[in-house]
Amino acid sequence: MTLQAPNKQKARPGEVTAVLRRILAENGKEYRWTYVVAVSCLLIVSGTTAFTAWIMAPMINQIFYERRGDMLWLICAGFMGASLLRGFAGYGQAVALASIGNNLVARYQKRSFDHLMKLGVNFFNDTRSGRLAAQVSENVGGVRDLLSLTLTSISRDAVTLVALVGVMIYQDPVLSLSSLLIGPPLIWAVVYITRRLRRINRESVLINSRLNGSVQEATQGIAIVKAFTLEAELARRIGIMADTAEQRNNKIARVSERLSPISEILGGLAITSVLAYSGYRALYLGQPPGAVFSFITALIMAYDPARRLARTQVGMERALVNARMIYELLDLEPKQGDAADAVEARITTGEVRFDNVTFGYSADMPVLRDLSFTAAAGKVTAIVGASGAGKSTLVALLQ
Repeated sequence: MTLQAPNKQKARPGEVTAVLRRILAENGKEYRWTYVVAVSCLLIVSGTTAFTAWIMAPMINQIFYERRGDMLWLICAGFMGASLLRGFAGYGQAVALASIGNNLVARYQKRSFDHLMKLGVNFFNDTRSGRLAAQVSENVGGVRDLLSLTLTSISRDAVTLVALVGVMIYQDPVLSLSSLLIGPPLIWAVVYITRRLRRINRESVLINSRLNGSVQEATQGIAIVKAFTLEAELARRIGIMADTAEQRNNKIARVSERLSPISEILGGLAITSVLAYSGYRALYLGQPPGAVFSFITALIMAYDPARRLARTQVGMERALVNARMIYELLDLEPKQGDAADAVEARITTGEVRFDNVTFGYSADMPVLRDLSFTAAAGKVTAIVGASGAGKSTLVALLQ
């Protein structure tokens, strides 16, 4: 079997912004107060994280260096208060974002299915059921993930990073500037990896939807599969698609995880350089250790949000592929529908009558035997019977 080449269309510049703008335009008003709660909690998390780094300076200088016992309880109370605030705020933002995300998934699933029901039969004849199932059940998660990643990266990680960098600059401007030198190579690495992942992610989504569709079609048509002894051939085809999906997913893992060693090496170089230089100044120049400890704490704490921000773009690429596939479906124009002045059809005359009808797919095995009934106009006639009794065959005779 030859697999069709997946669509290798690249996302246009600014497409993430365009898709986000559309999602917010369609859903922003309804969730605005939940977003206010989530963003407020995220800002509290960012502020308390920066406060934890800043308080290291007075703790070291006034407790360990100047030995001021009166400041011990005040600093401990401040540290504990920040921890409590950060814990409750983290819980609040997680629950708020989960509520928005789950509601978005349900909303787009219903919206996608409603739109599918408006499309013509030709669309369903030309489109594999597996891809449609993936769009309704799986791709909708891209809308949630795209919005969630953007909100958390901006409101939590970006603000936390800015606040911690502010603490670093406040404690030591020279060391801060030298630490920021890791930024350009890290940004270059993110851009390079993002470009590689954009195409691979779309290939992976399409291949997985094709695999799911093939499994679904095989199970739905199991009678035909058994009748023509196609089990081995279908197993071979499914195996090829599963192997292809595995290769794409492994490639995604290899490319996306390249960012981890790059960020670890650059972060290690920055922290090692700062430790060496600040240690030299403390040992040979007599600088009080409080500012140095506060700076190093802020630098180490800034590493996590910086790494998450770097990986956010990588995660957004897959979310963008899924979100774009949902909008590709929603943007399809229905080719059939009722006219603007259409009136409800009312059938008051006529009838459908079966009079001693006998039918079979082979002469010696009739499915229907001497079937007689009348379906009157304007009334509902139920066709009831066990599986295999011929209900579908009966309806097919009328088509």
